[in-house]
Amino acid sequence: MTQVLAQARETFPATKDLVYLDAAAVSLISQPTYEAIRAFLDICIEPGSADASRHHMVMDEMRGLAIDEAAALLNADRDQIALVESTTHGLNIAANAIPLERGDQVLIADTEYLQVSIPWKMKEGSMGIEIVPVPTSTNGYLTADHFEEAMTERTRVVCVSSVQWCSGNRIDLKALGDMCRARDVYLVVDAIQHLGACGLDVRETPVDFLMAGGHKWLNAPFGCGILYVSPNCLGELMPDSWGYLALEDPEGGWSEYFRRPDISPYSDWHFKQTAAKFEIAGTSNYPGAIGLGASLGQINQLRLPVIQEHILSLGQQLRSGLEELGARVISPGENNQEVRSGITIFRMYDSPEEDRILLDSLLERGIYLAQRYTSGVGGLRASTHFYNNEEDVDRVLEAIEDLTG
Repeated sequence: MTQVLAQARETFPATKDLVYLDAAAVSLISQPTYEAIRAFLDICIEPGSADASRHHMVMDEMRGLAIDEAAALLNADRDQIALVESTTHGLNIAANAIPLERGDQVLIADTEYLQVSIPWKMKEGSMGIEIVPVPTSTNGYLTADHFEEAMTERTRVVCVSSVQWCSGNRIDLKALGDMCRARDVYLVVDAIQHLGACGLDVRETPVDFLMAGGHKWLNAPFGCGILYVSPNCLGELMPDSWGYLALEDPEGGWSEYFRRPDISPYSDWHFKQTAAKFEIAGTSNYPGAIGLGASLGQINQLRLPVIQEHILSLGQQLRSGLEELGARVISPGENNQEVRSGITIFRMYDSPEEDRILLDSLLERGIYLAQRYTSGVGGLRASTHFYNNEEDVDRVLEAIEDLTG
């Protein structure tokens, strides 16, 4: 662990007592994130001498930091970033914005988290579209070729998690994005198990919609996440809901606008042609956005290439140790780092029930893992993040050896 990452670990107080390897479920938040939210709450309880409108504008400026940091994280333009409630919210925005007709096909892998499928599944009955399952290979290995084999002339959308939650498989998004572009197919990406752990540059990786809640690898509180919208979609697609904060700012700003006696609820509104038009665009989750901005700022300061290298190194240490203990490692990528992520899935027993007993015993020792399955793929899940170190992995392996020996 580098000195910089060791210092970052110190900002996560829970790591002093716990071996926390469960960022793929809910991550920890850091002291700077906590303090940023506290600072925001301080101005809520004591707003000072500014009037309420100015107070609200200050809060909007603070919220905007999350958009700036998200744009830096993805190497995107600021206008291409919106803040959403969650990955679920972002997936629904994409599903409702993309124009579909009866008979259109949406490709979804069989190891996906259920929310990836739900918005499209609801349209299957109401609109007559078709969800086409994409079978993965053994242990959840998923490639762009799997989607290419399933594509037909009726394929309209590919909706995929860039990292599969029950295998840890990281798909080659650039290959998949190039394939979709060549076939005029929309690519919608759930990146909640990706962002904050592995790099992703939207200038090099063609995606149409990409979303990620903040509470996993981004180390942010619940209720606020990122939505990226490609330039093509910004120009062509419309949201299914409208809020006044997505309007072009009036002359002098909203504070001055509301003081004018000639304003009316009836007008020819002009909306921003930015990702903000896909937000609900009313009063939003300001504490969540403030926390997200601070946590993204920490990630950007640490730099994702450094984070990714550390995370994959810990994953390899864990994988090697588990294999020595006789575990069956499910996650693909034994000899290919390009498909690996921060998630390592393994089984100590053939029986999920016995693995569950082991998990409960680990939790009693302050070692946080999880157990996850989809379509028969899965097992015990360990998430190695940048605040973890080699000693954390050693403690996990020693505890498993003690409990299974």
